[in-house]
Amino acid sequence: MKRIYLGALVSFAFCQFGLAAGNDSLPPPVSDKIYTFQQIEQQKLDLNGKIVRIEIGSLLGDGKSHLPNGALRYIAEDTSKGAMPFGQVAFPSEGLRNGALPDDLKKSPAAFYFRVHLFPDPNAAALCIALGRRVSVANGKAIYSW
Repeated sequence: MKRIYLGALVSFAFCQFGLAAGNDSLPPPVSDKIYTFQQIEQQKLDLNGKIVRIEIGSLLGDGKSHLPNGALRYIAEDTSKGAMPFGQVAFPSEGLRNGALPDDLKKSPAAFYFRVHLFPDPNAAALCIALGRRVSVANGKAIYSW
C-alpha cells in the first residue's frame, strides 16, 4: 500500500510542479555547489521545490521501479563518502531516452540537476527529481537539458 501511495505522490509531483526538463518556467539552481544527500536531508525544508546539483556515484537496483508517468526511481549514492550518502532519485523517461545515465557511474560519476520534493509526512525523506545534466540561465529563468 505504501509503495502505491509513494508512486502516486511522485506522479503528482511530476505533474503538479512541471518537473520535466526543458520547462522554461523552472528557476535556476540555488548555487553552483554540489550538494550531498546528507546536506539535502538536513536542509530539506529550505530546499523544498528548489533545484540543486548532486554528483551521483552509483545507482542501486535495476531501475524497474516505474512511476505512473514512466519515470524510473532509484536509490542513489552520492560521491561524498559521508555517513549518509544515499538518497531517493527519479529520472524521467525523456532523460533516459537521451542517454542521461552513463553505463558505469562508478568509473565516471555524473552530476545532475535535481528538484527537491518533500512529501506531506515531515519524517519522509526527500525525493530528488532529475531535470538534466546541463543548465542555461537567462533573465532569471533556467532551461535544463540532458
